[in-house]
Amino acid sequence: MRKIKNFKVNLRIKEISRVVKKLNNISEVSVEFEEIVKHGCRAYSKFLRPSAVYDTFSKDYSVLFKENTTLSKFVACSVFFVTVGDNLEEEYKLDANAFGEYTSTIVFAVAMDALEQSKNFIQRLISNEAKDESCEISSREEINKNMYGKFSKMVPVEKINVDIVSGEFRPKYSACGLFYWMPSKKKQKNQLKKSYI
Repeated sequence: MRKIKNFKVNLRIKEISRVVKKLNNISEVSVEFEEIVKHGCRAYSKFLRPSAVYDTFSKDYSVLFKENTTLSKFVACSVFFVTVGDNLEEEYKLDANAFGEYTSTIVFAVAMDALEQSKNFIQRLISNEAKDESCEISSREEINKNMYGKFSKMVPVEKINVDIVSGEFRPKYSACGLFYWMPSKKKQKNQLKKSYI
């Protein structure tokens, strides 16, 4: 099991601005709007506390892996949970109008971008670990909401202060997923060559 706390995420302001624009049904973007989003991103980035916990298990460890994939050749599975913490939510509650009518959508977009960046960071770590074992990983797969509890028993989410209540994450800006490990194509080719020698 690996736990990583308070790693850095670089918010993608253009992406956040695009999401805020869409959520607010804005067709024309003004300079004022762009400035509000930029200031919101800078302000709220201080309250992000990204943390993650993950572990990798052999294929035979859990029937849950087989239930959640169509991949037949996987040899292991990495399960992860990430969160941006609850400081962002708490800050929003203190002043739900800090950035006027756009405050709630800025908070949402910042949280979702930070979560996506956190997932990508974990994916890079797991991918590197898989390479060390001559494996490659599948694309990220979501875990069904009704399975959160079962997977949280395999990976200790409490280590990053995440709880699951009635199928919902607390803090709410949290996520989970998994990656399947498959033998790399290079390794498979080498094994084929050896079998013909």
